Amino acid sequence: MSPLAPLKASSLYFTPLPPSHVVPAGKESHGRYMLTIPWNRVSGWGQPKIAARQELSFDPLAGVLQYAVTCFEGMKCYKTDNGDLRLFRPDKNFDRLKRSAARLGLPHDWDNDELLELFAKLVALEAPIVPDTDGSSLYLRPTLLETSEGFGIKDDAFAAEALLYVATTLNLGKGLYPSSDGEGKGIKLDACKEFIRAWPGGTGSYKLGANYGTVNISKKPGYAMSLWLHGKEDFISEAGAMNVFIIKQAEDGFLEFITMSLDGGIVLPGVTRFSLIQLLTEHAEGKKDFPLEGMPKNVRVVERDISMPEIISSLENGTLKGMFGCGTGVVVVTVGEIQYQGQTYTIPANPLIKLLRDTITGIQRGKIDEGRGWSFKVPEWDVEGKEGQDEEKVVA
Repeated sequence: MSPLAPLKASSLYFTPLPPSHVVPAGKESHGRYMLTIPWNRVSGWGQPKIAARQELSFDPLAGVLQYAVTCFEGMKCYKTDNGDLRLFRPDKNFDRLKRSAARLGLPHDWDNDELLELFAKLVALEAPIVPDTDGSSLYLRPTLLETSEGFGIKDDAFAAEALLYVATTLNLGKGLYPSSDGEGKGIKLDACKEFIRAWPGGTGSYKLGANYGTVNISKKPGYAMSLWLHGKEDFISEAGAMNVFIIKQAEDGFLEFITMSLDGGIVLPGVTRFSLIQLLTEHAEGKKDFPLEGMPKNVRVVERDISMPEIISSLENGTLKGMFGCGTGVVVVTVGEIQYQGQTYTIPANPLIKLLRDTITGIQRGKIDEGRGWSFKVPEWDVEGKEGQDEEKVVA
């Protein structure tokens, strides 16, 4: 058997927008282009194509339609003051997409550098529409799904055909950006007991489409998101689609940033979460100063379960010093209020949350060089002339 074709950026086929191109009504906030890369279990990765954003079609019994065999990522492209485009730690998103894809029996064997080259070309085409204001960005949604028939009993759990595509849109999460700016700006959460987002041994730590659509119904009017609970102790896990941190004063005088451990497989290993933990831990250990001034030295990161009763008791005794969520869409947002068992609890604001947000966004926009190479500068792409190979002709 001949080896499967790898994903190759050099075989890209690019179709520019025609002069007559008109953005459909209601789609003005979306990117004009999209990237598609087919995959086949027999032949491997097909030809990458960048062309006008368009609808997709599948067999009625495709795995994505019948059994939600799909996973995705959330990424952002930022424009610096100099007009450069930046991506934040794209390799982390690609690795997480591979992990999610493997969980579903989808292809997960691409070279990250090849995929990054294709991403860079896609966002370079959208450079004119990428905003440069604070809190704004071009959001990228890489999605991988089973296009082959997934109905009924199969010989194994692996897809026969799949599609990796990337669509873009503007300013996802921008509306929550000011929530970290001070007292009274925090978001409201409803501590949800009626619906369960994830459980040990499930798929909560993977970014699967089914993890999100099935629990959207839980969101209550007047609240930004649901705060997911689990276990008889009402441990918190995530809020909406973001990781959660509690800031708490410890008995030894240290300020603890507490977040749920990844060991239980319930919470998503967020890229923003991981980056914050790394920045705080290296600062606390004296390996690297925190990128912006104002972070105390006597801090520590703690990964453990924390329950709603503990949050309430910490509020009552004054040791709870703040609470925030983090993720690609929201970056870092202050939690200002939680409804739990019919009562409303006000969470104190903490200026360190804004410091965290400004640090991450400063790195993302190239304003802060954290010395780790987290901000990837997108090369300019001159699309004049022929790019890549001729379009492949597929004969059924």
